[in-house]
Amino acid sequence: MSNQTEEIMEMATVYSFPDWKTTSLYQHPGAGMAIGDACPTTMRAALLSRSPGRVHEMFMTLTENCFEVMMFRKWEPRLQTALNTGLIIADMTGCRDMAAFSKERELLLPEHPSIPVLYLVGEELMSNAGASLMNEELMVWPARSKDTMMYQVQRTIRLFAPVSAPAGDEEAKGLVFKDLTIDRDKMTVHRGQAPIHLTKTEYMLLLLLMDSKGAVCTREELMSKIWDTDFMGGSNVVDVHIKSLRKKLSDNAGAPRYIATVRGVGYRLAD
Repeated sequence: MSNQTEEIMEMATVYSFPDWKTTSLYQHPGAGMAIGDACPTTMRAALLSRSPGRVHEMFMTLTENCFEVMMFRKWEPRLQTALNTGLIIADMTGCRDMAAFSKERELLLPEHPSIPVLYLVGEELMSNAGASLMNEELMVWPARSKDTMMYQVQRTIRLFAPVSAPAGDEEAKGLVFKDLTIDRDKMTVHRGQAPIHLTKTEYMLLLLLMDSKGAVCTREELMSKIWDTDFMGGSNVVDVHIKSLRKKLSDNAGAPRYIATVRGVGYRLAD
């Protein structure tokens, strides 16, 4: 082990089972495993928190699901190269507004890493999340269940590393509405032959609307499926993202071609 790696390891608290072996990444580990069993796959995750007790349940759940968890109070760029970390989970639950979020993120992540980052936030911040958080993966904390935690973790990983569908499986790959086409596996959207570049959240909103095949998606449903919360609290977070999505689709809320508003309820595909 190099001196640099030894120094970094001293900065972290490492939680893993020594008999586990590491194979390929981005697969869901097997369930019902005992300590000492070989995991079918593992990933090294960095859990960032200035108050580790707040994220103890996340640490336990990750460990149970074959993640090697390292806890830090601050992320440094050199950690990625030395430790081959595949995921960062940052505790932002102490932030009540965007100013506090930005300050805390600067302390925890001085430089934004090139690997998946999942931010744990409180419901109050989620209700006030706006355009500045459009590109971020957020999860309301505490989570409802262990299944919820792992769904969000795996979703964050998949968004950064989509897997191509088997050749010939066109029906599973694509969704079409008017001149819009979604390729699920490549996570791309085209209008005709022209690509439309969406954020992850915009993509998920459009995918959910197209999957609904014209049925109304309530704001609560969209909040629950994308951000794992049905807490609205007067929030317009869904509306903010829909507005941005419409702009990129060159859609008009008053005379919609793609996304229609159902007042007081939510959204659906336009007629």
